[in-house]
Amino acid sequence: MKHQTLRIASSLLGILAWVIGAVGAVISVLVGIGAATVLATIGFVLGGFIMSAFSVIMVLAVSRMVMLFIHIEEDLDRIARNTEAK
Repeated sequence: MKHQTLRIASSLLGILAWVIGAVGAVISVLVGIGAATVLATIGFVLGGFIMSAFSVIMVLAVSRMVMLFIHIEEDLDRIARNTEAK
């Protein structure tokens, strides 16, 4: 099977994305709890959640993009074989 390493890397990036999201949410809450004022608490928690969500989306996008390139290469290879056969 071609591109097995890239498939594993894509899967690991997907797992890493969710770990980043969970750790980011926990850290946001912990920092928010330690904030001095209510406004700072809300700002740290919301800002942390937004940054965590953005990070998750970016890493998941890279994971899916790797899989997209694999599929494009496989499809182009299949098309090339079909045109050579005719």
